[in-house]
Amino acid sequence: MLTVFGRRNSANVQKVMWLIGELRLPHRHVPKGGSFGGLDTLEYRAMNPAGKVPVIDDQGVVVWESHAILRYLAARHGAELFWPEQPARRARIEPWMDWSQSSFSQTS
Repeated sequence: MLTVFGRRNSANVQKVMWLIGELRLPHRHVPKGGSFGGLDTLEYRAMNPAGKVPVIDDQGVVVWESHAILRYLAARHGAELFWPEQPARRARIEPWMDWSQSSFSQTS
């Protein structure tokens, strides 16, 4: 089962949770970061050397950084709806993801 590590009030975790909801993926949530702590443990740092949230573990595939996670989930579970196979179509989606990162406040 897909596991999401991070606190729900992180904007970067919220992006991931939103896509998980859109894709209707069964998942488990493990609070990490902020008042929950746990980002400096050896176990967590093995998943994410940057020690930030979010991180996902999709049946042994560990991905960190919110946009890398979004791209991974869209490609693996979103088919044409969220991750078109044709690069030209995908190029119309990707700038919005990067724009959102530079246009809104960031929390990790």
